[in-house]
Amino acid sequence: MNKQNKRLNRRDVLKLAALAGAGTLAGTTGAEANEIKSSKKDISKKQPLHIAIIGGGMAGTALAYRLSRAITYPVITLYEPQERSCWYQPGMTMVGTGLWPMAELAYERDKYLPMHVSLNRNAVTSIDANTRTVTDSSGKSAAYDYVVTASGLQLDFPAIDGLSGAISSLQHTDKLESWMNDPAIGSIYYLHGAVRLSKQLDGVVQKVQKIPKGKRLNVYFTQPKIIVKSPAAAKSALMSLLDKLKKAGMRDRVEIVFFAEDGRLSANDAYDTYYKKLLAKENVLLKKDKLVSVNAAEHKTVFSGAGELPYDFIHVTPPMKTGTYLSKSGLLNDNGLVDVDAKTLEHKVYPKIFAIGDAAGCGALKSASAISSQVKTVTDTIRALDEGEKPKAKYDGYGSDTLLCPGKKTALVEAWNDKGNPLSPLVYLNPMECHVLYWYSSLYLSRSYMMDGVLRGWA
Repeated sequence: MNKQNKRLNRRDVLKLAALAGAGTLAGTTGAEANEIKSSKKDISKKQPLHIAIIGGGMAGTALAYRLSRAITYPVITLYEPQERSCWYQPGMTMVGTGLWPMAELAYERDKYLPMHVSLNRNAVTSIDANTRTVTDSSGKSAAYDYVVTASGLQLDFPAIDGLSGAISSLQHTDKLESWMNDPAIGSIYYLHGAVRLSKQLDGVVQKVQKIPKGKRLNVYFTQPKIIVKSPAAAKSALMSLLDKLKKAGMRDRVEIVFFAEDGRLSANDAYDTYYKKLLAKENVLLKKDKLVSVNAAEHKTVFSGAGELPYDFIHVTPPMKTGTYLSKSGLLNDNGLVDVDAKTLEHKVYPKIFAIGDAAGCGALKSASAISSQVKTVTDTIRALDEGEKPKAKYDGYGSDTLLCPGKKTALVEAWNDKGNPLSPLVYLNPMECHVLYWYSSLYLSRSYMMDGVLRGWA
């Protein structure tokens, strides 16, 4: 079976949209059915296969669904303490730019829990990589035949002085730090921040309209080293602000600087060049510098190179890191991600331990679109090993992101690791250019594909 037949992803969604109109992908193709079908050979002689999945977000839940159908005798435990763990991460961009309400993002974990999968509501505190023993916050430990980490990345705002309070992407109603309600400090990367962002950007426009002529506002966007999920989200927020300023005739009265800690705007060379050209075209200054602190009371920032700078508005992309249980496990590489083989997603040192999603150190764009291919690779590998076969599945590094552009257009930030160059899902459309078709796909099709197809293990 070739690669094109095995994957049903956003490329195929766009093709179907162009040829046959919009539709919800809740079913599966014949090839997909063969891929997930269990052999059921001599089931009476099969031993149960104990599998731990750590993280009940989109990646972990999708894997649980697919494994429960592919393995002959699966005993699957899903570790997830958050009740609203299933959420559509690309939707943060839609909420942050005012296109979607918050309700479009978060979904209750238990409603998406596959049948015959046991839920452990405790957080994982450690993994013994040698014995594949998982210990949770209740103090209980259990050994497994396979362990898959799918717990994603945490937002490390406290790494920036002045932005205290560890938060998750879904935090909205929990206790908020004072800076999280500051109109001059924004971030699209957590739910409360995304909900507020569109109004904050409107506030920048209103503020510049009130200042005396000849004066300019200082607006900053920051980005840490490029281990960032959905890296296009901050650029979409920037594009939204630029659009608002241009419509108000106020663009020339705002100085916008994009601070990137390592000077890169994308881990992919082609998109790094693309983003830099885009910033230059929009007269946004790019500086290589690290955000050290934010003084909300005085509207001042400190950067490692530029020193203290005043700001009128700052959008912060926080540093991101894996869970504490992973840092203690010996499973991480020098970049702080799970040290897996880029093709098999199996740990390079400890066999039968896998990683999928944002925490996997496989070099892919860290976005929801990578999940489908990763889940299929791990599922087929575990199924093959259980059946005494040689695993053949290989992850090709596919990943994509969404850059919202003015005028109801979107650029599809899409690439494969093993090819290195962006590819267009439609022959005549350049994924580096903004298109109406991409915009409608992102707004109306992609969520159904991810939540009804990928999350339930069908796509």
